[in-house]
Formats: sequence, C-alpha cells, structure tokens
Amino acid sequence: MIRLMNNTDVRSVTNIEYKVQTHPWTMKQFEEAVQTYQSTVIEEDGKVIGFCILQPVLDEANLLLMAVDPDFQGKGYGYKLLEESINLLKNSPVQIFLEVRESNVAAIALYEKAGFHQIDLRKNYYPNPDGSREHAVIMVKSCSDDFASLFK
Repeated sequence: MIRLMNNTDVRSVTNIEYKVQTHPWTMKQFEEAVQTYQSTVIEEDGKVIGFCILQPVLDEANLLLMAVDPDFQGKGYGYKLLEESINLLKNSPVQIFLEVRESNVAAIALYEKAGFHQIDLRKNYYPNPDGSREHAVIMVKSCSDDFASLFK
C-alpha cells in the first residue's frame, strides 16, 4: 500500500535512510518533510519499507529523496512508489527533476524506466565517507508529450 507519510512513520523512514545513505537526513528533517513536502511511504504487511519525498514548485517538482529498505530492493517496490508518488501530486507538474549519485546504477535504471532522462552532470556534488566527492547525474521527467520531445 502506498499512502502519504505521517509523523508515526518518521522513525521507520529514518531507519531506512540510515541503512542506505552515507549522509542521511535526520529525524527532524523527516518530521519537517511530513509538514512541508509531499511525502509518501510504501508498506508491505503493515511495515513501512520505503519512502519518497517530492517538493512541488509551481509547475515543476523536485524529487528530494527516495529509498527502499535493502531487504525489499529489486522487487519492484521502488518503481511502484515512484509512479504513485508522482500520480499523487496535486497539480500535475510539467517536469520533475532529480539528482542521483553517478555510481547508483540501480537507481538510474529505475528512474529511466519511469521516464526520466539525463540532462546534465553536477561535478563533485556528493561527499563520500573517504573525503572524496562524486558527480550527480541530473535527470528530468517530462509529464506532457509535447514537452517530452525537447529532451530526446
């Protein structure tokens, strides 16, 4: 089941975030996200196994953060969560933007499957635990057929 995130989900979401990110959001940031952004969760047998946080801005949206618990990855939950989260946006955006680590091949493949296309590279964007930095792939999904042709 996919639904809007609420305050009772914050601990579960934070735990997932700490499993998958080298620089995770804090519990306080997730509490703020529930109030400020469109935040959704996906459940399996009543347990939160993933989340997606979108920031609508006029006729666009930014995908700020998305993760699925490692125990449930590779089973289609991420794709379902992403598609339903986009469908739940109150005002249909013309474009949705995101940034993803260049090395996160699985996430890039998921985003491409969902209709995102790479438009740029932000050099040395993400910090790594060893002090080095990694490039961010900037991707966009066009939500109208006329606009989509600009990015192909």
